[in-house]
Amino acid sequence: MTPTQPARFSATSGPPPYRGNANQAFAVGGGALPPQALDLEAAVLGAALLEAPAQRTLLATLPTEEVFYSAAHQQVYLAIRDLVQAGQHADLLTVVQQLRHRGTLERTGGPAFVAGLTSRINSAAHLDSHCRILQEQHARRVVIRAGSELAAYGYDNTRDPLELLATAQTHLTSLHRTLETRPGQTAAAAFDATFDRLAQAVQQHGLTGIPTGLTQLDGLTGGWQPSDLIILAARPAMGKTAALLHFARTAALDYGHHTAIFSLEMPTLQLMQRMVASEVPGYSNSDLRRGNLPGGLDQVAHIRQQAQRLQTHGHQLHIDDTPGLSIQQLRAKCARLHAQHPLSLVLVDYIQLMRGDTKGNREQEVGSISRGLKELAKELNAPVIALSQLSRDVEKRGGDKRPMLSDLRESGSLEQDADCIVFLWRGEYYSIPEYDDGTPTADTILFDMAKHRNGATDEVVAACNLRRGVFSDLHSHAVSF
Repeated sequence: MTPTQPARFSATSGPPPYRGNANQAFAVGGGALPPQALDLEAAVLGAALLEAPAQRTLLATLPTEEVFYSAAHQQVYLAIRDLVQAGQHADLLTVVQQLRHRGTLERTGGPAFVAGLTSRINSAAHLDSHCRILQEQHARRVVIRAGSELAAYGYDNTRDPLELLATAQTHLTSLHRTLETRPGQTAAAAFDATFDRLAQAVQQHGLTGIPTGLTQLDGLTGGWQPSDLIILAARPAMGKTAALLHFARTAALDYGHHTAIFSLEMPTLQLMQRMVASEVPGYSNSDLRRGNLPGGLDQVAHIRQQAQRLQTHGHQLHIDDTPGLSIQQLRAKCARLHAQHPLSLVLVDYIQLMRGDTKGNREQEVGSISRGLKELAKELNAPVIALSQLSRDVEKRGGDKRPMLSDLRESGSLEQDADCIVFLWRGEYYSIPEYDDGTPTADTILFDMAKHRNGATDEVVAACNLRRGVFSDLHSHAVSF
């Protein structure tokens, strides 16, 4: 781009260019203009009007008109976008016509303003750099606006402080997405990374995610995969919470992965009692809950010693029993934990007890929760396992009462957003003595992979002792009864 004289903008084209230091702090309400680069805004739009490749670069790099500070520049951007999306060529004449069609030509400054954009640039050289500067200026404006809003909220005593933190996290997440422009790769560029991952999978015997503690389930999933949302769904008494704690213990205590459990149903001490029962053979959950220990305090000391792993390795396992947690609060809490120690696995018990961001019917609210959980998995690049109740229709059906995807309670969004949906089913509970292959259902549980976005759907039968909350491979001797 050749040097040009400073632009003279009309009242309809927005405020004059900001000439100060883009890194300086701005006092809220102090009258200073937000960071901007109107000369560059005009330059990138002028380049797009001159060259078709520049239009594609513009739309790929700057995905929203809000990157432009000038309202007039926003309208020209929108006109270019409309034309390109319609498969038409965007030039001076067609953009003026499109602005006229949108009813914004006069507010933009008329044909003379649009023509002035092209008169100030000779080529699209350095367009990528100019677009990046506009992104940075937009980011600073968003930070200033978010800071102003949060400052105002902070003075409002009616607002929950946790809600304020969640709102701040939402602002920052939204800004990160705006700035994150990942250029495409050629197959040649991605070739080495593809085979590096394949070699890693071979070395780990196919286990590329967080181990489940069940060999057949690991074989089906490769472990819980990063960025995946896994819905673990069942009717009551099927062992959902026990399975959740098994996956948490496997990840944190057996493999040293930082894991977070968010329990909206059970308090921390109840969860700990369940995990102690899983760690110490010979005691059920009810034994520990009722203190049914004939040996008295000596037996308590013995159990404490046997469960010592929960203390020595328990720093990897974070438990939060905040009731009525909202999806925003969950994301804020995870962001804080992730900043301290990157989280490898997040578990939520359970979806129907959470509060969503959408104020409307319950189905819309659960939809906002499921979307938020999927976004959380992507933000952390970690699997998120969430428990879900099933509708009562399961119990009304005849036969073996096996769950179906249509039984997911209150929202079809769960089926849409989830990468994996696993139903838990115990034939023993329904007085069904054996599976189709003749395997007895006693002391077993079926993991039915009903949806698997990145793999096969299949069934896995595991041995279980729900009195202790212990799961193992069906033909192993790991389960103590």
